[in-house]
Amino acid sequence: MKKLFKFLGLALFVFLIYFGYTTYPKLDLISGFSAKSMASGHFIDHRSQETIEKGDNDIEKITLAKNKIDENGKFATSSVFGFKERKAIYREGLGATLINADFDISKPYKVPKRTKINNNLPFPYGNNEPKVSLPNGMDSVFANIDYEKLEKAVANAFDVNGKINKRTRSVLVIYKDKIIAEKYDTGFDKNSKILGWSMT
Repeated sequence: MKKLFKFLGLALFVFLIYFGYTTYPKLDLISGFSAKSMASGHFIDHRSQETIEKGDNDIEKITLAKNKIDENGKFATSSVFGFKERKAIYREGLGATLINADFDISKPYKVPKRTKINNNLPFPYGNNEPKVSLPNGMDSVFANIDYEKLEKAVANAFDVNGKINKRTRSVLVIYKDKIIAEKYDTGFDKNSKILGWSMT
């Protein structure tokens, strides 16, 4: 019996060493990703912590992170089992930034000078809605487009029946400067700040 306990103890020790060696370095990535995602989604797109955890951070291993949002301080923190806590701060004009323990949040920062041009022209030449002149809500119909197939293709880009394989948030199809198809996932619209990756 003692040999069995010794064997189990040794096996547990080896497992913990292996787990620590292979997983502990990943905790920094997990908590860092989660904190940055939380800060961006909440302070920029104004989504709730629950929505972000269920829609953005519901990725294998990222779900291990425990997140907190500080409304007054405008920052989010994440950690995994209390280890490797990371912090992402939101600053007006700069967005959300992942910081380290040496970062001085009280230090003044410069904001880029951006020129936002607002005009009364319709899309694609301005910020207003496209001119709508047809009953279907579109501004143009092209004879060379099969709209039924287009609609099916756009619908096929989204998950259905609670699946999370595609995770598409929005699809916008523009042809000859005209919006010919537009669709958004639940909870998103044309004003949503969509998380972008290198292909966007």
